[in-house]
Amino acid sequence: MPSVDSLLFNISSFIAGLFLLEYGADKFIDHTAIVAKRLNVSPTLVGLLTCGAEWEELVVIAVALSQKNSNLALGNLVGSSIANILASFSLGLLFMKNAEFDRSSKIYTTVLLALTTVYLLLLTTLQPAIKWLAGSLLIVAFIVYVGSVATLIFRGTLTAPEDDSDSDSDSDSDSDSDDDGDAKDDSSDSGASEADGPGDEEQGGAGWRASSDKSHKLGLLKTSKKSTATKKLKVFRPNKKQPKTMRYHLFRLLMGLAALLVSSYIIAHSASTIGNELALSGTVVGTTILSLATTLPEKFVAIMGGVRHQPGIMVANTVGSNIFLVTLCGGVLFLWGDASQLKVGFTVFEALIMWLSAVVIFGIVMVGGKRWMGGVMLSFYIGFLVVEIMNGHKVDDD
Repeated sequence: MPSVDSLLFNISSFIAGLFLLEYGADKFIDHTAIVAKRLNVSPTLVGLLTCGAEWEELVVIAVALSQKNSNLALGNLVGSSIANILASFSLGLLFMKNAEFDRSSKIYTTVLLALTTVYLLLLTTLQPAIKWLAGSLLIVAFIVYVGSVATLIFRGTLTAPEDDSDSDSDSDSDSDSDDDGDAKDDSSDSGASEADGPGDEEQGGAGWRASSDKSHKLGLLKTSKKSTATKKLKVFRPNKKQPKTMRYHLFRLLMGLAALLVSSYIIAHSASTIGNELALSGTVVGTTILSLATTLPEKFVAIMGGVRHQPGIMVANTVGSNIFLVTLCGGVLFLWGDASQLKVGFTVFEALIMWLSAVVIFGIVMVGGKRWMGGVMLSFYIGFLVVEIMNGHKVDDD
């Protein structure tokens, strides 16, 4: 019988984590795009080293290994890699009519497919005698991956970045032109009054002349007041808005990333406790509830990227996360996990879905994404969850 107090507390924590998650994703997307523009590099590259780092997954795997539960750690890794593509990336596509991906996206999607294939081959043939070698190779691959991204970012900074203050300048220019236009209109009005005055005097005599002079003076007075008001606007108008510094945007980016990490820890911990309170099997908790919870940051970032039409960040979010999973997290799992548990801790069905997911995102990035593709991928993910839950209950029944 689950503890009602514990269950309600963890559900409340889960909901609070979602709000923090939304805040972090929003700030992260905004400032990642700005930093990438300032550095004159693709947002994909910046995203690979920021939102593509699955530190929350690494924490979950480390905790599971410390509890001698290699199956839970492996289930979380496999389930998260599938969820990142079929659930997170698909949600981003649903918010975009068409998505075109840059060269960096295509390169690292190819890298992901190759690394996923290598990881699954190592997992299916894993032996206690070679697990240290396999784990070391995966960690070396992670170091090489991070170095390649950092090198490309450094090369991009050697080129002068675009001036991001153009929009401010344009808006100020528009304001100046509007003020000048008002002044010109006022001048033309006064000029027209002067031109009309003499003609009216010749046609209308002395009485009309007096009336015309009075109107002319009133017109000049009105024009003078408008010109004075325009000058006051120019005098008291605020100075041109200065663009924020790079340090400011980097700080806000890191704050958004910190919010993502903290919220994902809260969500993962509360989801795991909810699963335990409801007496769900370890397989179901690892590949469904826990992987869904720990990949919520990726889902929020993907949705924000789709809404704001940032396909590069969508790819960085998904591909970077999965490369992180199959290299660093996979290496840690091989080095400190139980080889016998790892070899029997997954099914052919799960391995096949994981590999096919990498193939699917590779194909979409190469040919371009459509909204309907996101719907199809999400449908397949729901089917995967149904099969996993059914298999998990069969194991428990046995």
